[in-house]
Amino acid sequence: MSPSAPADHELRLLLVDEQRSFHIMMKAMLFNVGISRIHYAYSADEARRLCLRDTFDVFLIDYDLGAGENGRQLLESLREKKLIPPHGVVMVVSGDASRAMVLSALELEPDEYLMKPFSQEQFKTRLRRALERKRNLLALFQALDRGDDATLLEECESGATQHPKYSNFCRCLQADTLIKLKRAQEARSLMRQLLAAQDNSWARQALGRACFDLGLFDEAISHLQACLRLTPLMVEAYHWLAESYLAQGRDDDAQAQLQQAVAISPQSVHLSRRLAEVSLKRGDYAVAKDVLLSLIDLTRNSIHRTPHYLGAYIQTLTLYALNSNDSYHIANLQKQVNNALSRLRDVMVGSDFNYPAFEQLCQARVQIARGELLKGKKMLYRANQNWLDAPENMPPTLLGETILGLYQLGEFEYADSLQGLLSDNEDQLLTTCIQVTRTDKTVLERRQRYQQLNELGIKAYQAGELEQALGHFREALRRAPANTGAALNKIQVLLQLIGKSHKNKDYDDECRTTISLLDGIPLNPAQNERYRKLRDEFTQLRH
Repeated sequence: MSPSAPADHELRLLLVDEQRSFHIMMKAMLFNVGISRIHYAYSADEARRLCLRDTFDVFLIDYDLGAGENGRQLLESLREKKLIPPHGVVMVVSGDASRAMVLSALELEPDEYLMKPFSQEQFKTRLRRALERKRNLLALFQALDRGDDATLLEECESGATQHPKYSNFCRCLQADTLIKLKRAQEARSLMRQLLAAQDNSWARQALGRACFDLGLFDEAISHLQACLRLTPLMVEAYHWLAESYLAQGRDDDAQAQLQQAVAISPQSVHLSRRLAEVSLKRGDYAVAKDVLLSLIDLTRNSIHRTPHYLGAYIQTLTLYALNSNDSYHIANLQKQVNNALSRLRDVMVGSDFNYPAFEQLCQARVQIARGELLKGKKMLYRANQNWLDAPENMPPTLLGETILGLYQLGEFEYADSLQGLLSDNEDQLLTTCIQVTRTDKTVLERRQRYQQLNELGIKAYQAGELEQALGHFREALRRAPANTGAALNKIQVLLQLIGKSHKNKDYDDECRTTISLLDGIPLNPAQNERYRKLRDEFTQLRH
């Protein structure tokens, strides 16, 4: 027997449960089935520390670990850090028999799932079954662990041939790997052969996924619907059905499928995230904000934790409030944002992430949404003052939040210039938020009218029609009161008019007021240089 697959009496087991009584009960049960090398942990942190120091063969993890990380989040963390060896058997246990809890546990694909209370015979049978599968398909799981797709395909073929009881598992994994390698046509043929012998929901799902990749959307929809008739709780089939509908432009149907999937499996991060993205693109901010709020809570202790969810939630709240035409939603925005910030503050402060700057950006966006444009603008620029000279060095999350704030503020040109710094592989939710904000009807209408007026002002100025140019810039600033470029253009025209009209007091006062709007704001280098020159010119004219 390979050293990677120890004999039963050599198995090292890690038991993770917050209750000492369960530890005592399981110790007796484990001794009775021949396992004596047992290590105990009462929390996810303690379990992770043990795994960093030692290697285990069996992981018995309770889903509910009390405050902090739950069993699902611990398992995701152990897998990400590759602390579960290829031969390792994972058994998840839970005392909660609700559908949401069961599906959440099964979504992680543990080797076995047990409901409390369970008998010694049940445990023994499930453990033996899981160990047998890992031992018989050890080379397959080793290739999967290494990410060696070529060997994995060979081992799937070998496993399906040599171990008929695992044939469906091996064939479906083979199809998934072929799809990953952009060989969807081979996956389609393989699954059709499998289904010719016997209908199977996993094969139906894999076939639907292969058809989706091949652009055969009607066929994909047909197979995925058949899959759901066989197994109505197969949530991943809803996901690919939604993707197929999206590919056909049936966005309403896609959102409905994702909502159904999330209702069935509310603990699924990737399904909730996809629902948020689709809802945002459809402009359904009511659904998007609720889903994003649940994502913040769902991921706060997991490897999926990201400030992008909080940033997207705040932006969605803002878009919802702006499009509702209801002053209540604008007035309530500060309270909702403060509550959301408090949910993540304790887990983000002290990490490598610059939480203080992020929080300041979020608060700036609230002030802008409430109409406190000058206050919000100062907060936004000050949060970024360390990167104004080199915005390419700004952390991606802060860059995204800044771009959102700038579009909301009406600093359209500056926002466009920064958006080019976002990498192509940046967080999809972040880029979706930015795109939705750019194309939101209230933002777009304001931007289009502002740009039209600003361009008319520039043309009038170049033609020497200063009074007309001033009128256009005034109106442009009415549309986008915090736009730095339009303010600088207006100052430039006023300086020309002051020079021609021998220090007209009205122009003088208006110029001074406009200059004061930019005073104390740490502008970017190009804006700051132009502002400094215009301010100095105004000072000279006054003397």
